[in-house]
Amino acid sequence: MADSQQDTECAVSNTVDDSSETRDAHGQWIPRVLQKSQPFTWPIRPGKLFRFFLGFPGFLWPFGLVAYFGLGAVTWHFLQPGADDLSSFRTFSASWILPMFLRNLVLLFIVAGTLHFILYWRRVQGTRFKYNSAWPNQNSRAFLFHNQVKDNMFWSLASGVTIWTIYEVLMLWAYGHDLLPFAHLRTNPFWFVGLALVLPFWQDLHFYITHRMSHWKPYYRAAHNVHHRNINVGPWSGLSMHPLEHLLYLTRWIILFLVPSHPIHMFYLMQRSALNPALGHAGFDQIVLKKDTDRTISIDAYFHYLHHRYFDCNFGTASVPLDRWFGTFNDGSPEAFEWIRRKKRLPLEAVATS
Repeated sequence: MADSQQDTECAVSNTVDDSSETRDAHGQWIPRVLQKSQPFTWPIRPGKLFRFFLGFPGFLWPFGLVAYFGLGAVTWHFLQPGADDLSSFRTFSASWILPMFLRNLVLLFIVAGTLHFILYWRRVQGTRFKYNSAWPNQNSRAFLFHNQVKDNMFWSLASGVTIWTIYEVLMLWAYGHDLLPFAHLRTNPFWFVGLALVLPFWQDLHFYITHRMSHWKPYYRAAHNVHHRNINVGPWSGLSMHPLEHLLYLTRWIILFLVPSHPIHMFYLMQRSALNPALGHAGFDQIVLKKDTDRTISIDAYFHYLHHRYFDCNFGTASVPLDRWFGTFNDGSPEAFEWIRRKKRLPLEAVATS
């Protein structure tokens, strides 16, 4: 599944280079062993919890909440036809539905397309900081058109954007018919902001649960395997899923039938689940800001990359330690490889070099 629908923490930093010594004979680069999620250890340390939530970069800032919630606010106030009157959504009309579909197409092209253009088309930094030294497959029967990128774009655009838009349309229709409890910033500011702070946790919980469900063998064979054809992932792999999986994965809006909310909350849930996977599946650990320098932006997508490499680990996100609590965490260490070996009953060499 996508999110990785992986959450990422992007920050400008100075870092060590990606040297050939970090790659094995198969071209796999292991940047580091993932660190333990210290804020959730016992005894609780308030200072670490504070830095986890409010530090920069951290769980909430910038991408956990601010960037996507800000995008949701911009969408509602400036990019959504009919936003000035909820009753306008009571009737399905191309005048407000078609612009939503086109808007979502453009948003996905901006995020996934820009990453792909920089890292995979222009290849401005080569394989520097790339987890797998190989490039997307251009001649494989596993993919539509025998081309991984074309396959990924097809599923992302034809199925992903369509179902994403359908869900947004149905939610606005529900708001228009007063089928959802409503909360406005002007009339209920504390609840409006409080819900915004809670939704990132709901994002992670929903992703973990639905992702585990997606690995149920009948469902995996019917749908999720389309996403997992991408072992060597790229930005367009993030939302590349079978329509049955899009129907499940993009259901983070269900919580809004239980609690008062605003369309901005809905757009936050939908846009983050649709756009963030491009970052989590970028296939690179860092983006170099200037050639031949150590000035980089950290994408930090290694956690979910390990899931695509080994399939039965890291179902959630790196931010909230659900995988640790439920015994599915892989930190890339020798101990993790040994755990996989015992689980699959494979020789250790077959796991460490797969």
